[in-house]
Amino acid sequence: MAENGSDRAGASSFSDFNDPRAVVSRSKFLTGATIGLGGLIGVAVAVPVLGFVLGPSFAGEDWYWTSFGPVDNPAYKEGAYEPVIFERGKNGELDRRVAYIRRDGAEEFTIISNVCMHLGCPVQFKATGFACPCHGGQYDTEGLVTAGPPIRPLNRFEYKVENGQLLVGRPFATENVDGKVVMTDQFKLPGEPVGGLLGWLYPVPPV
Repeated sequence: MAENGSDRAGASSFSDFNDPRAVVSRSKFLTGATIGLGGLIGVAVAVPVLGFVLGPSFAGEDWYWTSFGPVDNPAYKEGAYEPVIFERGKNGELDRRVAYIRRDGAEEFTIISNVCMHLGCPVQFKATGFACPCHGGQYDTEGLVTAGPPIRPLNRFEYKVENGQLLVGRPFATENVDGKVVMTDQFKLPGEPVGGLLGWLYPVPPV
């Protein structure tokens, strides 16, 4: 009889709400539930933020060939830049842009975008290069950064010559390689690095 009483007492003690083993079990449950709820809240907050930050990196650049007129246009001079205002768009939606064109040969050109690679302000051409009036970004005549906050050289436009016409296409990101501007095959927005670890944070968007 005593043995049976002992069993009953043990069972009663284990099921007691204040039993230390039960307290530990409740503590683990509440801890796990709190961590899980915190994780869900963190995901709910992080996803929109990441979408806002990284979304522009996946936004494609609409493009098509735009005629800049005859390739032998006397306005395109060797050693000097000529600003050209042009419109790009389709389905009635146009946006106005500016490109600086310099003739390097009979059918060879350097065509630089006027968008500063810091925050996207329009740069202006001066005698010694390009200057951004917004935050003091400075570039030489090739578009290489010489001062200020821009993280890379000015973008350059691709181009081709067909039937005597100069056709301009997409702007591509450039990088500084041993003091020379190298045009990449990537489209990058202002403030987005081309290479290195940070470049992976801004993947190349579809075009």
